[in-house]
Amino acid sequence: MRTRFLTLALALFATFALATAQDARTILDRTASRLSGQGGLQAEFSMTSYVGSKVAGTASGTIYVQGNKFKLVSSQMQTWFDGKTQWSLMAGNGEVYVSNPTAAELQSVNPYYFLNLYKSGYNFQLVATTYGGRACHEVRLGAQRAGQDVREMRIVIDKANYTPYSVRVKQKNGNWTRIRVSKLTTGKQWAASFFQFNPKDFPNVEVVDLR
Repeated sequence: MRTRFLTLALALFATFALATAQDARTILDRTASRLSGQGGLQAEFSMTSYVGSKVAGTASGTIYVQGNKFKLVSSQMQTWFDGKTQWSLMAGNGEVYVSNPTAAELQSVNPYYFLNLYKSGYNFQLVATTYGGRACHEVRLGAQRAGQDVREMRIVIDKANYTPYSVRVKQKNGNWTRIRVSKLTTGKQWAASFFQFNPKDFPNVEVVDLR
């Protein structure tokens, strides 16, 4: 009798877990559809990086996103990413660093990069939460393979309009980055060159190729 009860309990738990995962994926699908269907995005953001439980750095500024491309502008740095190549220019530094970033590096600066990651390689969990007094979903993604650059993501999404407000990312080294978004504007459109570093605009900056 006890064995039958345990079997039934495990079956019910597995069914609930599967339904929760499907719900979480559906929420991300709807979020992706809403954002990708309204052209480019422009949003103000604040970012905090952690080493363990200690704050390692903070930044704030504006991010421009179109498809898998983005440009980030803050008082500390400027970053361009054209879908393959990234250029990073730190304030007060006479060098811009060129790289082909990992998924974790992209997600740590672009709060919307999860739209390019969640469809494969992750397990889903759904938790109800609030953000700024608004009812929200918190979708938690856990990497299915030990070697993945992004180990975990926690994405807070408005229940009413599927706007993502906050993204927390755990990298392979165990450190976290939290990005919070405000003042989201959709329907933008930029030329491809907008997401590429133009040396003519920075004649005194040396290009350092790290690829």
